Amino acid sequence: MEQTIPGSEDATTNPPSFLNGTAMETAIYSTPEPGTLFYVYYYGMFSIIASVNIPGNILVIRTVMRTPNLRQPCNFYIVSLAVTDLLIGFIYPVYNISHLEHVPEISRPLGQWNVCRFLVTEVLALEICSSYHLVAITVTRYIAIVYPLRYHLYITTKSTKFVISTIWILSQGVCIVMYTIYNPEEYINKPGSVCRYELIFSIAHVSVLFIIQLFLPLLVMLGLYVRIAKIARAQAKVIALQERVSWKNSTQSSSNIIRHELKSTFMVSILLGCFAIGWMPMMIYFFYEITCVQNCSITPFIRASCRILLFMNSAVNVFIYAGRLAAFRKSIKNDFTKLYNVLCTCATERFGMKHSESVSSNRSSALQTEISHAQNWDFNTSL
Repeated sequence: MEQTIPGSEDATTNPPSFLNGTAMETAIYSTPEPGTLFYVYYYGMFSIIASVNIPGNILVIRTVMRTPNLRQPCNFYIVSLAVTDLLIGFIYPVYNISHLEHVPEISRPLGQWNVCRFLVTEVLALEICSSYHLVAITVTRYIAIVYPLRYHLYITTKSTKFVISTIWILSQGVCIVMYTIYNPEEYINKPGSVCRYELIFSIAHVSVLFIIQLFLPLLVMLGLYVRIAKIARAQAKVIALQERVSWKNSTQSSSNIIRHELKSTFMVSILLGCFAIGWMPMMIYFFYEITCVQNCSITPFIRASCRILLFMNSAVNVFIYAGRLAAFRKSIKNDFTKLYNVLCTCATERFGMKHSESVSSNRSSALQTEISHAQNWDFNTSL
């Protein structure tokens, strides 16, 4: 049912927002017309993030699978997380390209309900899958801190593969149930509809998404990290007390303990902060646009920024989690060293230097790489 407000006859009407399962309300929106600057910002940021997301996640997968020291059950979660975020890096930009209302050659085919339903289902399924991978990584660290003697009993290759498979199956299953069996008649029957989540689904869908996507994962991770921080603080006090009793490097040891505790606290803040910043604005935007029924003015830049933050979250996940592993950083450094040597060799041959000088340069580079490997191995420290 369309509501008319006096004095708002010139306002543009947004496609319908469904406030509940039966009643459908059409909100009155006064949305500014997006200009060239908006599209440059929107798709420029998406291009930059995708250029980090796709090669970054491929690099993580390749590094872990090629490095024997990293092929451990706990790192399987990081590989699976990288696969999830890599798929998001391909599908989420396609979903956002469908928002090009002024390019009907793109928006209309992608706006067809069967195509739109697939895009929405897969985007949200992959986002849920990514979130619960973060929960699984947090649980793994919790077990390592709280039950160190039982860690190898609980975190095995078999149990890790089972958990990863369960996360993938449930995330896909939940989204299929929520979105593929739902048929918004008004969206389907309206020609030229734009495939945007908030224009199709009801407040009930957003509420369920909020609970399973943001509230539960954030609550579990926050609770476990608080517990981990308390145990780490207690262990730090015990170590400091032992150092005072032994009278060996007590000042230096206490300083190292404090520094390590501050570093751990800072890292936890980054982990939880990135997750909350990535999802909270999008949820607020969904709730606002779906529930607002009178004179709702939402600038395209707000809508774009919420989606950019969400996409950015998938690009930084693996660097936050995998980057904390010293062996991972060492392997990445070695790969970049090899790449640098290859590029130098190609540049040398391109500019016409003698073959003998090129061979000598290659041998020197190989020797330098071996020395670098040895140095990294000797001075490698685990976080």
